[in-house]
Amino acid sequence: MAAGIVFSLLSAIVLNTGNIVQKHAVSELPEISAHRSAHLFGTLVSSRIWLIGLALCVLGVAFQVMAFALAPIPVVQSIFNAGLVLLIVLSRVVLGERFHRNEWFGLAIVVIALISLGASLTGSTSTIGLGGSAWRILIAAVPTLLAVLLVVAGIRSGWGRSGFLYGIAAGALYGMAALGTKGASTLVVGHGLISSIPSILTSVYPYVFLVFSALGMIAYQIGIQRFRIAIVGSMSDVVASTYIVVVGMVVFGESLPKDPVTLTLRLVGFTGVLIGAVLVALGGGQSAAPMPP
Repeated sequence: MAAGIVFSLLSAIVLNTGNIVQKHAVSELPEISAHRSAHLFGTLVSSRIWLIGLALCVLGVAFQVMAFALAPIPVVQSIFNAGLVLLIVLSRVVLGERFHRNEWFGLAIVVIALISLGASLTGSTSTIGLGGSAWRILIAAVPTLLAVLLVVAGIRSGWGRSGFLYGIAAGALYGMAALGTKGASTLVVGHGLISSIPSILTSVYPYVFLVFSALGMIAYQIGIQRFRIAIVGSMSDVVASTYIVVVGMVVFGESLPKDPVTLTLRLVGFTGVLIGAVLVALGGGQSAAPMPP
């Protein structure tokens, strides 16, 4: 499991660094909108800085595939959420975003929760789920898309034009994309890193990842252009992590630790990370006046 933890940390560091780079890029770009998808993608790829951020995110996903292959889903996602601390620090240092008391309190909860999670890893016998299937993932995609459409309808109606709703939409889509990542990791375990490539390319997993990642990217990029990345990114992490843990454990047949002490520490750690991230996402102001969706 130690190697899975290392890959989880690498994924968190690289992905959140890529998100900061992308936030810096989109802040300097013309307004993007989901109504003009061709213009949106053309605007994004015209920025070399944004492409550097994208490359970092792709590398982070590669690390995540390895993490899922070597550690249980709750462990990977909880450690991945430690990247929230890096996201907050970089958004303050690099982007100059200001933070409120509740947001700092949320970060403190994340740190404490990670300590609890770390304690739960000693002698853990959690299983790494390898029993997923294409039809289970495709079934999960239907309610996910419906939920995202409801959130988008709320944004367009004007009753919820705030950063955390963009984060919810992006997080649900990224969570679904992570099922594709986890699915690919099961093939890596079964066939080896290089030998698994043909099996991965002929499976549904990479295409689920690409489609839902693209949709999630649209919501995320629009959100971070209009609102603080600390808000959009934190809520996106919360929703994506909750999704992949709850849905992913069912789809891939993972189980929680049987030892009651280890189970308690694991649940406290994961729940604490989520609560801390929510406080960060909702604890401060949004941004300058938001642009229309």
